[in-house]
Amino acid sequence: LGTNICRTLVGMGKKVASVNRSGPPKRREPWMDKIDYISGDVFNPESWRGVLKGSTSVIASIGGFGSYDEMKRMNGDSNIVVAEEAAAAGVPRFVFVSATFPPFPASIPLRGYIEGKEAVEATAKRLFPESHVILKPSVIYGEQQGAPPLIAAIRCLGPLQQPLASALPLRPLRDLPLVGSALVPWSPVQAVA
Repeated sequence: LGTNICRTLVGMGKKVASVNRSGPPKRREPWMDKIDYISGDVFNPESWRGVLKGSTSVIASIGGFGSYDEMKRMNGDSNIVVAEEAAAAGVPRFVFVSATFPPFPASIPLRGYIEGKEAVEATAKRLFPESHVILKPSVIYGEQQGAPPLIAAIRCLGPLQQPLASALPLRPLRDLPLVGSALVPWSPVQAVA
């Protein structure tokens, strides 16, 4: 998602900085030369705090899966650090890529993911009461370099799932408790970016 966000912003002529653990990607495309890549640890803001000075907005899209604690830290705590640092630096706008959550009981294994995202949403509303944007896409699909095999396989299903979930006979089923949100069309990564 982050690469697609950067590509979209560069295409709009925006000045873009990307903060991530590894710095510039190994696979380069010409548009990437317009990005200022900063290698930094989100939990060590001193390594990237300087990029916030003079920024007009920050987009936080850190996320992933794992154990309850890993998901809460990755989807919640990391993005909260970004929001707090952006607010302290006087950045006027904060954008957070959250998610549409599956209904109970499908949400049980994703509890850390959901609680983390919800905590960031609350933080964004508190720190940027008039200038936050929270995107809540359904499952995001599209190409991702280096994705684990299971995630890559799920993302490959997106082009098949979207037309099926959009079919007229299935639309009324989206409102059913427990299973309805499974029938919401997935979100292409380019649309979210």
